[in-house]
Amino acid sequence: MMENGQLLKFWIVKKEDPARMIGTVSFNTIIRGPFQSCFLGYRLDYAEVRRGYMTEALREAIRVLFGECRLHRVEANILPGNGPSLRVVEKLGFHYEGLAHRYLLVNGKWEDHIRMVLLNDRWAGDR
Repeated sequence: MMENGQLLKFWIVKKEDPARMIGTVSFNTIIRGPFQSCFLGYRLDYAEVRRGYMTEALREAIRVLFGECRLHRVEANILPGNGPSLRVVEKLGFHYEGLAHRYLLVNGKWEDHIRMVLLNDRWAGDR
């Protein structure tokens, strides 16, 4: 998918230990044409949460997505109970667009997800 432009992936490392990957940020299902949009996925080692790494990584990855890749919209779908993840995207300016009922199959159960969206023309980048 990376070869055909449908996926953009970043690996997160700490400056003091660049050989150890602690997380990833990916923009997937990139659709060009009039849509110019994608979905956001991210993960971070549990031992590294609440230290600002994900906010910093997402800010830089979005800068590339909106700048170099010139996409218009990125969508993050988050489980309602995942407060830390919601706070990260809210800090970056994502806005609530709605609740997607039974959106993804998680551990064998169809789960609702909160749809959070960031538009290129509304992103300040330095929040």
